[in-house]
Amino acid sequence: MSPRRETYRCTVERLADGQVQTIVIDMVDLEGVPRSVRVSNASATRIAGALHDVLRAAGVPARAWSAGRPIDLDPVPGGQVALLLQAVKPMRRADRIDQIAERIAEMSREEASYWHAKAHQPGGLRALRVLLTNGATR
Repeated sequence: MSPRRETYRCTVERLADGQVQTIVIDMVDLEGVPRSVRVSNASATRIAGALHDVLRAAGVPARAWSAGRPIDLDPVPGGQVALLLQAVKPMRRADRIDQIAERIAEMSREEASYWHAKAHQPGGLRALRVLLTNGATR
């Protein structure tokens, strides 16, 4: 019996001019349940730099990032990308999206793993957003 592990696949869709239009993370959790998070348009453009930082730190070559094909990620960077997308998805304020994306990209592997696990509990993402925006809730 093979050990169960989470799987992550990130896809970056671009417009003809190369601008990031959509970022998608497809996940399968330890119980085999598939989930997907999609961030589009202005939010995707705003978090592209933070996503690139996470992928670069994970050793993903720039060619893979810009190719438009899905990128298979190990559980830790995959969880960090999922956390990034989940944290900014419902947000509208550009300054808060930028702040949260930047701070998630700066997280250590351990901190990102902790918050990724907390994000699936009630109030977890809200707590993360409050922490990363220094208590600002509006």
